[in-house]
Amino acid sequence: MANSVSKPPLMYRSKYSGDNMQSEKPKFIFNCQKCGQCCEKDVEVLFCDIEKWSRDGTIYQIFEDLVISGQPHSPVIGFERADGKCKMFNPESKECKIYHSRPIACQAYPLKYDGNGFFLRDSDCPGLNVGEMSHESLVDIRKAAMQEHEDKNRTAAVLPALQALLLKDMAKKSEEAFSKLTDDEKAKLEEILKKEN
Repeated sequence: MANSVSKPPLMYRSKYSGDNMQSEKPKFIFNCQKCGQCCEKDVEVLFCDIEKWSRDGTIYQIFEDLVISGQPHSPVIGFERADGKCKMFNPESKECKIYHSRPIACQAYPLKYDGNGFFLRDSDCPGLNVGEMSHESLVDIRKAAMQEHEDKNRTAAVLPALQALLLKDMAKKSEEAFSKLTDDEKAKLEEILKKEN
């Protein structure tokens, strides 16, 4: 469904009236409508998120819902999905289960930063141009977008090596476990694997 929301400019501007400076008003206005539309998008989890979750204990709440996908040379960490939405989305309250510690990409949403400027990652977001937005809120969302950009580069540089280490470790543990199986257990395992192919 196409939405007629036009892409608003994303910069601040000061207006002067005579000798008095009027308050700065953001051209970009966003107020979350708790619709869950953003939770239908894939969210990339970055190292800054994992570091934060390790410090605040959230990692224990979300660990089982993290997945690694993508190509071997460019893996991506994200959340599993349920009913077309991120598993962190609570359909009853229409809020993130970890809102207090949500991923940096979610904190920046719907804003994105590419190293040169800010732009909208979702111009159809129902929260755009609704109500008013404080200067502090704009600063926070812009900081989050810039941090997402910086950490995405850091994560992209390190994650392939981390994935290779994890796969190597899993292969080693699988070999060790397989070597401890009896001949009967090995035969049963081979039979199961043949049925699956």
